[in-house]
Amino acid sequence: MSLFLDITLVLHLLAFAVILGGVLGETKNFKNGAKVNPGILHGSWLALLTGLILTGLVYAIGEETVNNLALSIKGLVLTAIFFLGYTYQKRETTPKWVVPTIGLLTVVNVAVAVLGPIVQG
Repeated sequence: MSLFLDITLVLHLLAFAVILGGVLGETKNFKNGAKVNPGILHGSWLALLTGLILTGLVYAIGEETVNNLALSIKGLVLTAIFFLGYTYQKRETTPKWVVPTIGLLTVVNVAVAVLGPIVQG
């Protein structure tokens, strides 16, 4: 079970790397309205799926305490990333703020993941 947890954690981190990579790939277009590329959406789907699996596995194993506040914040931020990506992916013109906001939300999500256990205890 621990190996499956570790593999899922690696996939979860890679999902955020894919989202951030999609944002960084569009940096040259920030001034003209960067497009939401498919990597952002695929990464957010993978992050959501692996996050739910990780939460269930940690509760099932019971070895670690779970910071429910951090999980709630991460879930809300990831929902916002997915909502923004899905809303603006197929639009011809994307507002200039969308892709940088997705990047900022991704960094916030990773920061909550890293700092959540520190704040808890």
